[in-house]
Amino acid sequence: MKSVKYITECLLFMLATLKCTAANDVRPDSMMLARIWNYRHTIDTTRLDSAATYAYTKFFIDVKRRNLFLLPVPTMYRIAHGPRRKYVGELFSKVTMKGLDKPETHTMVVLTTVPHHKKTMPTMLKYLTPNIYQETIIEDYLLSPFNRINSPYYKYSVLFMLNGTAEVGFSPRFDNTQLVSGSAVVDYETGRIISGHLEGEYDMVKFHLSFTMGTDGQLSLLPTSCRLRSQFDFVGNKITASYDAYYRLPSTINDSIRNLEDLRTMAQVRPKPLNRDEAALYQEYYRPIVTKDTTIMNAKKESWTKRVMWDMIGDRLLNKIQTNYGPNNQGLFRINPLFNPLYMGYSKRRGFYYKFDVRSSYNFNDNTQLYARFKSGYSFKQKQFYYRFPIEFYYNKKRGAFLKVEISNGNWISNGEIQQKAMDILGDSLQPGEKSGYFKDFSVTVVNNFNISDKFGFEFGLIAHRRSAVDKHFYRAAGLNSSYISVAPYLELQYRPLGWNGPVIAADYERSIKGLFGSTMAYERWEFDGQYIHNLNRLRFLSFRLGAGFYTMKSNATYFLDYSNFRENNIPGGWNDDWSGEFELLKHDWYNSSRYYVRANVTYETPLLFTTRIPLVGHFVEKERIYASTLFVTHLHPYTELGYGFTTRWFSTGLFLANRNFKYEGFGIKFGFELFRHW
Repeated sequence: MKSVKYITECLLFMLATLKCTAANDVRPDSMMLARIWNYRHTIDTTRLDSAATYAYTKFFIDVKRRNLFLLPVPTMYRIAHGPRRKYVGELFSKVTMKGLDKPETHTMVVLTTVPHHKKTMPTMLKYLTPNIYQETIIEDYLLSPFNRINSPYYKYSVLFMLNGTAEVGFSPRFDNTQLVSGSAVVDYETGRIISGHLEGEYDMVKFHLSFTMGTDGQLSLLPTSCRLRSQFDFVGNKITASYDAYYRLPSTINDSIRNLEDLRTMAQVRPKPLNRDEAALYQEYYRPIVTKDTTIMNAKKESWTKRVMWDMIGDRLLNKIQTNYGPNNQGLFRINPLFNPLYMGYSKRRGFYYKFDVRSSYNFNDNTQLYARFKSGYSFKQKQFYYRFPIEFYYNKKRGAFLKVEISNGNWISNGEIQQKAMDILGDSLQPGEKSGYFKDFSVTVVNNFNISDKFGFEFGLIAHRRSAVDKHFYRAAGLNSSYISVAPYLELQYRPLGWNGPVIAADYERSIKGLFGSTMAYERWEFDGQYIHNLNRLRFLSFRLGAGFYTMKSNATYFLDYSNFRENNIPGGWNDDWSGEFELLKHDWYNSSRYYVRANVTYETPLLFTTRIPLVGHFVEKERIYASTLFVTHLHPYTELGYGFTTRWFSTGLFLANRNFKYEGFGIKFGFELFRHW
């Protein structure tokens, strides 16, 4: 009888499905997918703001294999040379929602057996709060199969169950690191995802994520629990890690507790007991700290040299230095690792270069902040050291109001006019050297910025340059000045027609006054610049830049025709830092040899274009770009560059072809490391 009843129910369900299909002319599986894609639009998320809850996270790390190549991996230094191979840790936190994807977290209780309580593989914690209904599951990567926009990248299968649910399976159409596979159990009537799992590989980490979603209202868009299993493989190193997270938990401790390390308190808030291995790791790690007997102290003294070499020197070289300061830790000081492949790169013009970055900030309150950054770089081919040192004081952050003082050097520029003048005077008595045409540019900028509204803003200040000849003897021998000073009041008007998320149009006026603060040059310059990055969805972007500049007046001693919006970037960054809107192969002489310029730059970026579709190779490509740039200056009508670039988990590279006045000019390659950029 049970079999007959089961068959009857199946037939009735199939008949109902057929009637629905005939009536709406929509396949049941397509209807099911449409309900999933539309579900998030049926939920009001405005009440999420300021909603507070509690969360518990536990991790277990097992170092299967390790070697010296694990030392420079960010956050891995402590487990790369420590005596242990297994580590455990727990966090109990208060989470305040500031929107669907903007949680504010305060750690209340923390335990870890990682030495010195260092964070290890913190990037994996992002996987424990997946935004499965958004375009990207984790921040700006991993395209979600549960968002309609990404459906062209996935293949789906739907299996209807008899309990009012359906199992939806998905797999990528292309073997690419931005795509995932897996399945989900979905409520048939509403399209609400009940639970599911995702599998993939990103940034050298293979992962399997299982999740259970909430059941009511806006909380159904967020997980109630997550279980993550991951494996990191890098040059012979193999590390497995497991993470368990539980959300919307009750709290039995005081909300004012912060970063408390206490075994008893953690046992009080822990939702599930530890297993035998995890409990043994805690017992082994915390017992010596409690006893502190003489034997342990002697052992520490005997290992002083090892501790200094490994824990102090090695840690500073291979890990970033970050610390808070101030009465309420409202200050932050950060030095990036001294040995960091992300800060190395190569280009045809600069050769191999290395960069160094130091940042500090101090928040007086929510609307006032002091920020400083020392960004420097050294080009081994040019044998030049560059630096920029801006200090910004935000006195009204809500209005984008800040006072900025910036000191910079190293921007070597050349001028053929003054070099030729010196050669005419000297004749054959003194021949110019290899660097006789170059001048060092030391500059100081003092500006004030203020946004009147979301659409209008302005900036004004003073810009000073001191350009000193590299070969001073050459110009002094000719009876010419070896340094030139300009001091110019400056004004910029900003217009954002669509607000902060649209294009930015700026008009700049700068006039150097001879005699002002020792200025030896007089000129008047105008510049106009427009920039816009248009989000095309699915991690696709189209960026535009159009600009022009010209001198309306210059004195006879004004030899250096440089510009604010058309200049060489001597400290280039990674994939997302000025790879767009630049001329990669343009010789530096052209940046300051014309009384005018007109430029246009267009860049298209997408995660899936050409290389991503190549078997085996395409799996590792994260993003691709197409570049097109045009420039008009004196004697260049026009100069054009076309380029193609892509980024992987290891590096970014770009191939560029230059054309001068419709004739082939050259070919070049730009290369930069991307290792562990998300770590």
